Amino acid sequence: MPDPPAEQRNIYKGEPARAWLRLQLISVDDLVRELEFLVDTGNPCAIIIGTETMQALRWRDSITTDSNFGPLEGGWLRIAIPELAFDEKTLGYANDSVVNVVKRSDPGFAGLVGLPLLRMLEYGGNAGRFWIRSSAE
Repeated sequence: MPDPPAEQRNIYKGEPARAWLRLQLISVDDLVRELEFLVDTGNPCAIIIGTETMQALRWRDSITTDSNFGPLEGGWLRIAIPELAFDEKTLGYANDSVVNVVKRSDPGFAGLVGLPLLRMLEYGGNAGRFWIRSSAE
């Protein structure tokens, strides 16, 4: 019988209780920051982080776009989830206002991840936990 797929399973946290993920962001110089992110399936951005984090970890600049929170500073980020063998460069954005709103739910959240990142994996949840795992494909 094959082993079940590796997954990251997290108990909801924050006030109100929210789904979240633990990701590694890796700089061009291999600096690794392991951070926790609120999950927002309605967000059209793969990831939104603070401007200081973006400046430290960005691989390449990208365009700035507007949002209801103000400008989103674009940049390419390397995102890893080692237990899932996930390691991808992904377009992300920086906006401190978004991060401040996320921190209202839990001060440990470093930003949020949205649907484009979640669609690279399988994800789901139940009454007590949110999970992600490698895509079956």
